[in-house]
Amino acid sequence: MHALNWMGMPRDARIWVYQADRALTDREAKGFVQDFDAFLANWEAHGKRLNASWRLCGNRLLFVAVDEANAPATGCSIDASVNHLRNATKKWREPVDWFDRQNNLYRVKERWHEASNADFWALRKAHHVTDDTMVVNVVHQQNGSCWEEVVIPFSESWHSEMW
Repeated sequence: MHALNWMGMPRDARIWVYQADRALTDREAKGFVQDFDAFLANWEAHGKRLNASWRLCGNRLLFVAVDEANAPATGCSIDASVNHLRNATKKWREPVDWFDRQNNLYRVKERWHEASNADFWALRKAHHVTDDTMVVNVVHQQNGSCWEEVVIPFSESWHSEMW
């Protein structure tokens, strides 16, 4: 059984967002997608299949959603997904870390940039990152927010509270 279509997921579905520490190549993304589809097809919580879906954006952002109307994701099922993501690319020449929360993606004049938290803070203090700078917002809890709030101005993001 395949994962549910992302567009068919309810807007109140529970969501997890993972940002890779680098963009996957198209070839890597194809293999990753096949592997992740296979995982989701069998993803369960206490013997109940989870109604789940995902989307990969820019070969870098992974969104995973679970419609908890029939069965909620539990600690064990969430741990299984985390373990799967930790191990999915270990054998690659350049493994991907989906759990490094120390990087920030932002756009300046149609070009995407990446900066560590420390560098991003320095850019903010130097006014290179302004309230209008578009940033990737990886803080989501429900699917509905992923439609409008993935790339947002710095001033509307969690970043503004930190810097």
